[in-house]
Amino acid sequence: MLLMSVGLLMLGIGLQNTLLGVRAGLESFSSLEVGSLMACYFIGFLAGSLLSPYYVSNVGHIRTFSALASLASCAALLHLLKVDPVSWGVLRFITGFCIAGLYLVVESWLNGRAEKEFRGVLLSAYFFVNLGGVALGQLLLQTDDPKSFELFIYASVLVSLAILPVALMRTEAPAPTRTVNFSFTNLTRISHYALVGTAMAGIANGAFWGLAPLYGVQIGASPDEIAVAMTIIILGGAALQLPLGRLSDIIDRRIVMSVANALLGLMAALIAIGFSTNNTLMLTLAFIFGGLLLTQYGLCIAHANDFVADGDYVQLASALLLVFGACAAIGPVIGAVFMTKFGPRAIFWLISVAAFTSTFYALWRMSQRHPVEAPGAQDFAPSAAGLSGAILAPNQA
Repeated sequence: MLLMSVGLLMLGIGLQNTLLGVRAGLESFSSLEVGSLMACYFIGFLAGSLLSPYYVSNVGHIRTFSALASLASCAALLHLLKVDPVSWGVLRFITGFCIAGLYLVVESWLNGRAEKEFRGVLLSAYFFVNLGGVALGQLLLQTDDPKSFELFIYASVLVSLAILPVALMRTEAPAPTRTVNFSFTNLTRISHYALVGTAMAGIANGAFWGLAPLYGVQIGASPDEIAVAMTIIILGGAALQLPLGRLSDIIDRRIVMSVANALLGLMAALIAIGFSTNNTLMLTLAFIFGGLLLTQYGLCIAHANDFVADGDYVQLASALLLVFGACAAIGPVIGAVFMTKFGPRAIFWLISVAAFTSTFYALWRMSQRHPVEAPGAQDFAPSAAGLSGAILAPNQA
């Protein structure tokens, strides 16, 4: 039932995120305006990540989920009342705030209820439902005209429907939770590369999620073509997550991450130069691009976890999440400046630069620090970029 709620929620959010980028382009918003309002989403996400734990602690998982989903549903509809960057920026902040809290409720619920031996399988299922919902949400863009009001209603209804499975569940919510503190000083001490890699992944993902639909509009792609391309990219992220993760369990993660980032930088550069007009080839590139882009955050988490004790995992995840979210808020703004100055394809040059920066830093760190030797290394677990990841931990008596 909980995963059903996740699926409905991500259908609505996946549709809304791409719809807003496309509609903003059709309304002739500037690149900087679109980048700024999309950055508001990640700022709201950061605020929600910090404040939502207190709501869960005070009123519980079910009430928090219901309240935030209801607010997110209202925000989707309010985009229709006034179509301008300032109003939409406020609504994107509200949506980001709500989504962070909704992720937090679901993930802490799953972690709190799953037996240890089944937790990895359950979280993997959650990951695929999450990205699957986002991918299918892209295809809903093809069901109506982005300039009409119907698609906003669809997004709102889907988010509202996500409340029903949670509200009607017969199982009890998890035990009371406690919030955990985070320390950037400890994160720097644990792994310099996890910090830099997460920052670069945040910039690249923020720029992509915030500006990719606008890029499609500016190069003359139709809404249907944008929806298909976004779906292919997301499916690539789902398909390559586990293979890359398992490979990083076998050999030095920094080797896997540096090679993956180098390939990501190359794919982004090829897309930026538009080296081919063959649709099949470009969609294949998009699939690989998505697989490499959407796995970087999870690999950074796994790499950092290799260097911490069991009791520090939650604290570490919280710090990495905030680094990722802060840089994801910066990404759309930088990308918008690049697009304004150099044209729409500059967004992929920015992603390429971020990816190669991560590669070069990984290679340098490999010359400074030896790899973790088994059995100290932790197994990789799927993690979608942008998830709230373990801000709450089960309360220990």
